[in-house]
Amino acid sequence: MTLTETARLLPYHLRLAAISLRRNPAMTLLMFVSLALGAGVWSVTVTQYTRFNGSAESLSPTLHHVELIRRSELSAAIDAQQAGRLRVAPLAVELRALASPDEVRRFVTDEVPARHAISMRGEVVLEAPPPGGGGSPAIRMARFANADFFRLFAREFAAGGSWTAAEDEGRGAERGAGVVVLGKALGETLFPAGNGAVGQVVLVDGRPHRVVGVLARHQPLNAPWQLLMNGGLQDALFLPLGELDRSGALPYQPIGLAAADRDRAEPLRSQLFVSHWVDLPDASQRAAYARYLDRVFGPGRAVLRALPEWRRSFALPVSSIGFFNFIGAVVLLGGAFGLGRWLLTKGILRAAELGVLRALGAPRSALLWRILAEAALISVPAALSAPLVAAPLVWFFNQHIRVVDIPLETTAWSLACSIAAPLLVNLAGAVYPAGRLARTPPIYLGDVT
Repeated sequence: MTLTETARLLPYHLRLAAISLRRNPAMTLLMFVSLALGAGVWSVTVTQYTRFNGSAESLSPTLHHVELIRRSELSAAIDAQQAGRLRVAPLAVELRALASPDEVRRFVTDEVPARHAISMRGEVVLEAPPPGGGGSPAIRMARFANADFFRLFAREFAAGGSWTAAEDEGRGAERGAGVVVLGKALGETLFPAGNGAVGQVVLVDGRPHRVVGVLARHQPLNAPWQLLMNGGLQDALFLPLGELDRSGALPYQPIGLAAADRDRAEPLRSQLFVSHWVDLPDASQRAAYARYLDRVFGPGRAVLRALPEWRRSFALPVSSIGFFNFIGAVVLLGGAFGLGRWLLTKGILRAAELGVLRALGAPRSALLWRILAEAALISVPAALSAPLVAAPLVWFFNQHIRVVDIPLETTAWSLACSIAAPLLVNLAGAVYPAGRLARTPPIYLGDVT
């Protein structure tokens, strides 16, 4: 039978397959529920994998990071401990990815004009007084950053925008009030209505701050501006760098390379807690900046990496989350084997019926396409229902199983994988029973009697 004939007879095969499914409605329903639950479990594992190891944010490849090669007892101990291992400890990653305030000051130079994204984490006490929002004072993770941070890292706003350059260093504040940008999660918590946050006033460390923007997306787990590996808390709110001194906040988990000198006016200035990125879109600009780093820090001590190379060097460590994907794959394969056995059992019980069809002139390909059509009629709706089945599971996971505070979210990629994988696996599981039953020999009337 040619492909043209198969396509022409496809409605006929689908009609026969639908009749076959209706002959055992209870068993058909049970098989559909089994496949739909398996697809839903797989959908959850795909969503979980996407959060931990999914596609990175779409950022400009002209973003560059500077890593200073450090020679200290701490770095030597970490290198010895992690030698030959792919799982890099959080401390080892931060030692390479962060810089001290003194170093960052030298990263920024008028010799090579460029946009820089400078930020650091710190804990603050936040309160949203009524009527603008609700909630008692609570400790929140804040990121102190400059205005270019939002532009260079393509942080989209659901409402409002970032602060101005004048407000970067705390200038332009009216009557002592500062400005603040809320992350998506915090914006939804303080202002559940979803609008009206911009212009409201919240208290940060007891000082009023006017909300100028609310971010549209949750922070990615593998955030390039600082990998979320210590506690998994995303940045709840963003404040200008100039607000750091006003708030009195301390850096979150700074890394000390040496004992702090108590006589120093700034005891933290030699510790690592600042994230720095620079945008270098032009080749001559990159070359000039590399020469500047060699001159200031010494030849070969400053490694300048573009974003794609940085992502390869600072890949998120392998996590045990891959085990859940293995379990999800086992569930899918179990459903496919179950479907195959069900189709094979039905075909064997109806061997006489199939034999009569063969005797009446039905070719083997007709039986093959009929069994595959029957599998498709049950597999397609089961696969399409995967996101619906997964929705309550994802809700339960986000509410009660908080590995990190970045919730599971359905993306276009996870949605496509949640539907395509169960469909393909189930259809593959139907190939053997379809081929086996297609070889049913003809049965003539005399043989039946």
